[in-house]
Amino acid sequence: MSPTSPAENSPRQSHWIGVGRAVGGAFVFGLPLMMTMEMWWMGFYIDPLRLLVLILISLPVLVCVSSVIGFRESREWLDNIIDVFVAYTFGFVISAMALLLFNTITWDNFIEINYKIVMLQAIPASFGALLARSEIGSGEHDSSAETGGIDHLAVLAIGAIFLAFNVAPTEEIQLIAFQMTSWHQLALFITTLVVMYIFSEAGSFSSGSTSTKTTKLSVALSYSCTAFAVALVVSVLMLWVFGRIDGLAFPQIVSNTIVMLFPAGIGAAAARLII
Repeated sequence: MSPTSPAENSPRQSHWIGVGRAVGGAFVFGLPLMMTMEMWWMGFYIDPLRLLVLILISLPVLVCVSSVIGFRESREWLDNIIDVFVAYTFGFVISAMALLLFNTITWDNFIEINYKIVMLQAIPASFGALLARSEIGSGEHDSSAETGGIDHLAVLAIGAIFLAFNVAPTEEIQLIAFQMTSWHQLALFITTLVVMYIFSEAGSFSSGSTSTKTTKLSVALSYSCTAFAVALVVSVLMLWVFGRIDGLAFPQIVSNTIVMLFPAGIGAAAARLII
């Protein structure tokens, strides 16, 4: 007897499969940051306004991504919004549970501090809960379908934000920027562009298009430029949210941005291959 296909699952089975994917995705994507000391400390001094800005920016991005890979087949806006809030709920609950087990959030802390610590962790965990359908699920969405312009930008942004989020809270960004010479910065910037183009080129071939070599080259260059622009905006945003450019001179801001652009750019360029 052949195994039951995803389409033949009962609504109850589909519900629990979705729950399992969300929980698994939240743990897989969020656990590294849940066990990162800088993320715990950040809850004590991060500006609530900056945290709010990060949440408000991530919400519409996730809604657009949900239209491509949500928990359900429907691509209605209401369903996408519900998917995102479900993902945030899973991310918040799982983050709070893990931090309680680690004794990172305690009753001795102010409620505001505990809340900020959990919300910081809940953002990447919610990314994992939503992306679990694409990463560890059955992949039932139509990956061959062309996404719209806004959805396309959202996919780039989610890739850039996720990788940048893993390093932005750490001191290593400023340390790397400090120890690099101008030549190192130039070499890193060029390397970022080259790696981004390689991922973009791979994405143009993986799409299965029968376009000519010239057309694929044009598509890869266009994708690289768009991914670079998104990654640059995300890099500056993440540095600002986590206070990594506060009080710095312009050359230091540029240096920090170049360092942050490396993971953000790779995340953006690779997003089409992953999501």
